[in-house]
Formats: sequence, structure tokens, C-alpha cells
Amino acid sequence: MRSTWENLRNLRFVTLLLVAPVAASAQTFAPTSASSPLPSLSGGPTPPEETIIPTFETQKLARTYILDVPGPRGQITDRNGVPLAQNRLSYNLAINFPTPLDFSDAQALSFVREKIDKASPLIGHRLKISDETILRHYRNRGIMPLEIAQNLSPSEYEEVKDNLPSAEGKTCRPNYRLHRKDWPKSGWHRR
Repeated sequence: MRSTWENLRNLRFVTLLLVAPVAASAQTFAPTSASSPLPSLSGGPTPPEETIIPTFETQKLARTYILDVPGPRGQITDRNGVPLAQNRLSYNLAINFPTPLDFSDAQALSFVREKIDKASPLIGHRLKISDETILRHYRNRGIMPLEIAQNLSPSEYEEVKDNLPSAEGKTCRPNYRLHRKDWPKSGWHRR
């Protein structure tokens, strides 16, 4: 029984030795000029108060994003196995803002409007996105791509892919769309 307790004590000691250096380097401290509000017990000068320097872990935009790309659903078939709805690969045209996100409102609007003006002739119709939508996206989720056109046709996708390089801040994001065959005639949508 004694050897088990000794092994547990040794395991805790080894764990402490391994975790302590990692925990000590997790945050960086910097002295400030403000004095401590608590009086010194030794009667000598009080050490300066320490504050945390912003690092990638503490900055406002350092967040974890879960970008869920919904997988394809299985086919929806009737009782005879005839497909009523199938998945089709579709593309959405999106704009990526440059990082760090230090645009003013006017610069963000100008950036997006410039990209929309270049993309509209390739898609074949005018893209309408309000200034409010652009600014709300930039302020709240600026790191995420802003989708400006959804469900591009294959010809639109080829035109965009060939003429708008992603280096300019535009990307085509794939996703799956449910395509219903003969939807008005099929009757499966009624319950």
C-alpha cells in the first residue's frame, strides 16, 4: 500500500515540474507606474503594479471560430427509390478583408464597393448590399468572409474563378444546396 501512495506523490511532483514552466510562460507581465493600493508590509518601497500585455491570446479579435461547412445530405427518395431531391455543389462569392482590421468606415465601404464593382459585370447582374450590412459585418465579424453573391451558376462560377484572383480579396466558397426535382409536381412537400 505504501508504494502506491509513493507513486501517486511522485506522479504529482513530476506533473508539477512539467506544468509549472508552461503556466509561468502563459502570460507576460509588464510593470506600470501606478503604485499598489495596498500598503507594504515591510515598510519599504512598494513594487510597481503589473499589468498584462496584450498578446494574441488576449486581443479583442483573437477568437475561436467554428466554420461549419454542412456536409451533403443523403438523397430524398420516394417509396420506389426515385430521387425527389439531391445535393448539388454550389459556390458563393465572398470578399476577404485584409488583416489587421484597421479600416475606417469609409475605407471599408470603399474596399467592398470596389470589389463589388469588379464582380458585378462577371456575374451579369448588379449586386446590392447596403452600407449598414457591410459595416455591421466588418465591425462584428471582419475576419470572416463577407458573402456578396450566393448560389452562382456554373457559368458564373467559371467566369469569376478565371477573372477574379483570390489575391484581390475575393474567394468562391463551396457549399451544398438541396436541389428538388419537379418540386411543384412531386407532392412530397405537402404533409
